Amino acid sequence: MQDKYTVMTSASPAAIWDIWSDVKNWPNWEPSMRKVSINGALAPQAEGVITSVHWPPRPFRITACQDGFTYTLNTRFPFASMYVRRLIGYNNRKTMITNEVWMEGPLSGFWWRIVGRRYRNMLPQVMDRLKRIAEG
Repeated sequence: MQDKYTVMTSASPAAIWDIWSDVKNWPNWEPSMRKVSINGALAPQAEGVITSVHWPPRPFRITACQDGFTYTLNTRFPFASMYVRRLIGYNNRKTMITNEVWMEGPLSGFWWRIVGRRYRNMLPQVMDRLKRIAEG
């Protein structure tokens, strides 16, 4: 189970990365989040907590990060893990921003129907909001 959404923006890759790497301000462009904390900088193995509008606080871990380009976070559910990867690209003088989400594990289908669908439905709004902030 996976989905992804890409938008093009006139904002620079650096502007996007500045927004993405400012973890405590993720709720500014991701409306399902109320609060986010992280122990340190956005880097591999960094851990934090996302307090969502829809769920109790969920711990997360950064599983991969290439400064200025991409990061992947992981949060766990019973017998499943959800991954979110955010990537920055450049094409034809425009910055491409991609948000991918997928689930793995024996109950990934169950959790995808509950969490993945909601996340997938929010992606266009989330990415549009990110784009507007970066371009503003």
